[in-house]
Amino acid sequence: MKTFFSWSGKKSHAMAMAFSDWLPCVIQAVDPWVSSEDIDRGSIWLNEIFEQLKDTNFGLVFVTKENQDKPWLLFESGALSKGLTENRVCTVLIDLQVRDIDSGSPIKHLNHTALEKSEVFKLLKTINKHLEQGKVQENRLETSFDALWPSLETKIQDVLDSQPVDDEPARDDKDVLNDILENVLIINKRVSRFSHKGSGRHIEKHHAEALFKRLLKMDMDRGDIEEAMEDVVPSFWVKNQLDEIFGPDEE
Repeated sequence: MKTFFSWSGKKSHAMAMAFSDWLPCVIQAVDPWVSSEDIDRGSIWLNEIFEQLKDTNFGLVFVTKENQDKPWLLFESGALSKGLTENRVCTVLIDLQVRDIDSGSPIKHLNHTALEKSEVFKLLKTINKHLEQGKVQENRLETSFDALWPSLETKIQDVLDSQPVDDEPARDDKDVLNDILENVLIINKRVSRFSHKGSGRHIEKHHAEALFKRLLKMDMDRGDIEEAMEDVVPSFWVKNQLDEIFGPDEE
């Protein structure tokens, strides 16, 4: 199965090469393709990339703090997503977590893999599931994976140690707010599955209180707080909280 490895930057490329060398040892039917030149270097590689994307059955995007907003990485990710079903495009997060990905990035919505043993094994099961030929029985896949994982783990650590640690990416208040809203809504939906109380539209009270305090720390004014919370918290609750801090709203 042709598997397209998307990368940008030295750390991303080194990790892509580590996976490219290792992955076929565990699943022999996988045929990785890694561009031979840094994709940021120019359009001379476009024709080759288009040809490879056309024949690709699975895509892995190697994401770092540094490259997550690089145009070419986004281009390849978008091309992969359009050409393949969503569950056939996955990221490998090298030095960041899902919450560090820009909220508006198309990469945010892909299936993410952390550099942890259990997460990488899930990734391999996903790849194996989509093989048309050469699929490995899961118990044999697990045995092979356990035997070969230490070699990949060593390569991963070598890549992380050999490349400089990037500074934590700056995140503005809007990104932080989006993360908070997303997380509390997910939590509330999970809770509502096991409860017949309420519609599941509003978050729990303690989540609302935590969110309200975070918005206050951002120095948001009354109107912005009301707008930010209107879809997840009853309006009367927000009004009461704001009245206690700012005084009654005079309209």
